[in-house]
Amino acid sequence: MKKIKIGAALLAAMLLAISLAGCGSGKGTGAESGTAASSDGASTVTINATNYKFEPGTIKVKKGDKVKLTLNNKQGLHGLKLDGYNVELQQDGASAEFTADKAGTFEFQCSIMCGSGHDGMKGELVVEE
Repeated sequence: MKKIKIGAALLAAMLLAISLAGCGSGKGTGAESGTAASSDGASTVTINATNYKFEPGTIKVKKGDKVKLTLNNKQGLHGLKLDGYNVELQQDGASAEFTADKAGTFEFQCSIMCGSGHDGMKGELVVEE
């Protein structure tokens, strides 16, 4: 009976470790999130991805702004797909630049299956007039 309890405890610990590992073991570069103007006038945003969250979760820009998004995997292995702008980042450190030429709210989500919280791993780009 004691062996069964120990085996069950080990199995539970292994399942918890797998669940917490989420999308893998990729590590980010440590860059901070935020928006800053680059030398070419683009809004530069580093999006930090952890299990199961993007930081920042909301990005606000003005219509007509040039935007540069960079993905930083701080925990796990994640991708990012931005609806409405044909942007998909599939690896840590990947960047994409585009002009925010459509006003509205556009969802982005994790594009690499990363575990039980994957479906809720979302954020939004708000493009204001």
